[in-house]
Amino acid sequence: MASAKKLTEQEVGLYVEAGRLANRIRSTFASEVKEGKGILEFAEDLEGEIIARGARPAFPCNVGLNEVGAHYTPVPSDKSVFSGGDLVKVDFGLHLDGYIVDTAFSVALSTADERIVNAVNESLRMVVENLKVGDRISEVGRLASSVSGKYGFKVIENLQGHEIGRYQLHAGISVPNVPNFDQRAFRDGMVVAIEPFMTYGFGAGRVKETELTTIFRAPSSPKGPRRSLQDFHGLPICERWVLKLMPDIGELDLWKLPKYPVLVEESGAPIAQAETTLMFLPDEVVDLIP
Repeated sequence: MASAKKLTEQEVGLYVEAGRLANRIRSTFASEVKEGKGILEFAEDLEGEIIARGARPAFPCNVGLNEVGAHYTPVPSDKSVFSGGDLVKVDFGLHLDGYIVDTAFSVALSTADERIVNAVNESLRMVVENLKVGDRISEVGRLASSVSGKYGFKVIENLQGHEIGRYQLHAGISVPNVPNFDQRAFRDGMVVAIEPFMTYGFGAGRVKETELTTIFRAPSSPKGPRRSLQDFHGLPICERWVLKLMPDIGELDLWKLPKYPVLVEESGAPIAQAETTLMFLPDEVVDLIP
C-alpha cells in the first residue's frame, strides 16, 4: 500500500498558503486568455506574478493549444497568439520553500469547445467531492471516466496525476484517470495532483511524444558553469529562464539536460484539462486550489 510521512503543522501551513496564491493567480489569468494575446507574454506575466507574490514557479508555465496535451512552454522567439478557435490549456505550479502546488485550467475560445471544458471541470469536481482518505488510487479513474462517458468524450489514458514531494513535482505514485486495478490507497500525509484530460469521441484518447522539447529538468547538484541552476533544485526549467540566468550557457549545453518532449493527441483531436492539488490529512481531504 502507498504510504506517506505525516505532514507537520508548518508544512500544512505552507501548502495552504501556496494553494491560496495559486488560486488567486489562476482567477486572474483565466481572463487573460483571449484572442490576440501573445502566448509568450502571457506565460511570462503569469510566472512574474508568482514571483511578485513571494513564491517561485515550480515549472515553466505550460500553454497547450488544441491537440497539445502537455509540456509546451513558449520559447524566447515565440510570436504566436491565442486565436478565436483555440482550446487553450494553462498548467502552472508554484512553491514556497519547496512545497509545491500544481493546477491547470482550460479556456474555450470557441463555443464549439465549451461543452468539453465544462465536462473536464465536472470530472475534476467529481473526484474532489468524492475522494476520501483511504480510498484506492483506482477510485480516481472510476470517477473521472464516469463523467467523460456520460458526455461522449474520452479520457486521455496515458496522462496521469501524480504525488508531489518537497522540490519533487512527480514523487511516488501516479494516478491514472481511467479505471485500473491499483490496490494502493491514499494515505494521511500525501499531497497529490489530480488532473483529468479529455478529448473528443473521435480522438485516439492517447498522447504521443513529438520531436519538439521546450522544457528540461535542472540538474539536482549542478557543477561548473551550471552551478547557477542550483536554485531550481532539480525542478523543470526552460530556455527562457536559462538564457536570463546564464546568457552564455549555449543551446547544446541545455540540450544535454533530461527532456520533457511536447505531447500531442495521437489523432490530432483537441484536449481539455483541469487540475488541482489535494492534501490528505487524517480525517479530511483538502482541495488546496478550490
